[in-house]
Amino acid sequence: MQLRHLKTFVAVASELNITRAAERIHLAQSSVSEQIQALEADLNAALFDRTGRKLKLTDAGQQLLDHAPDFLVRADEVRAAVAAAANTTAGALTIGGLETLCASYLPPLLAHFGAEHPAVRLQLKSAGSGELRGGLKSGALDVSFAFGEPPETPELKHEVVAEEELVVALPAGHRLARQVTAGPDDLRNEPFLVTEQGCVYRQMFETAFAKNGARPRIAVELGSIAAIQKLVAEGAGCALIPRVAAEASNGRVVTLPWTGDNSSVPVSMIWHDRRGKRPAVRLFLEAARRQFKPGDARPRRAAPFR
Repeated sequence: MQLRHLKTFVAVASELNITRAAERIHLAQSSVSEQIQALEADLNAALFDRTGRKLKLTDAGQQLLDHAPDFLVRADEVRAAVAAAANTTAGALTIGGLETLCASYLPPLLAHFGAEHPAVRLQLKSAGSGELRGGLKSGALDVSFAFGEPPETPELKHEVVAEEELVVALPAGHRLARQVTAGPDDLRNEPFLVTEQGCVYRQMFETAFAKNGARPRIAVELGSIAAIQKLVAEGAGCALIPRVAAEASNGRVVTLPWTGDNSSVPVSMIWHDRRGKRPAVRLFLEAARRQFKPGDARPRRAAPFR
């Protein structure tokens, strides 16, 4: 049983869609199908039920999925032990992050790390917070970065590496645009643009107004922070977002520091405890800590978002 076939199986089993799995692991659909067929032949078992319109795991496929993540983690541990004995850090690292962080915080970090460790091949993937946690648990990701502090789990470790100021984004012609700051009372009954339930940006909104009766009116729910910025620029409403997410505005959006109870949000670095023992992962974690030195992070004032 080849490890690359097992990794491909985990991707297909997670997506239950060949096309999405192929995009996720950057392979042609034909290659994904061939690897799944090779794995089934090797195990002498059908792993997917292909009789319906959608893929389904067979009982054998579910058994393999239950054991595959631990198997892949153990394989990484063996590889790490061999690399440590050989005093080498060559290999590959897959780094995940929220779209906003992939466009702002992470490129300088990856550039510096790549220059210092050219033998390590880096891959950066943008995803939502739930997919990032799943990727860490399955072994698809080595390290991820997200806003907020994740719930404590035995297998996932995290630390806060920076603080990002929260701002209220307003259309340039808004009645509050000339103010210096904005707080809950300023936004009473204002139309607000938010992301969908379960998204970290939605959690920021819910937490910011949790203790205050002056709650704005949710006008539109959108699927991404980029869509929210565009609608703010068009005058459709206001939004509460990290300052770094507003830095790409084209002058049609005004940002005011948020003066509510939670005026900043932590940026967390998260990794799987076992994978963190790999030499390349350890070096990357150390590089991230140097990149986001405590003196560079904004003063930490926000409560954890869960």
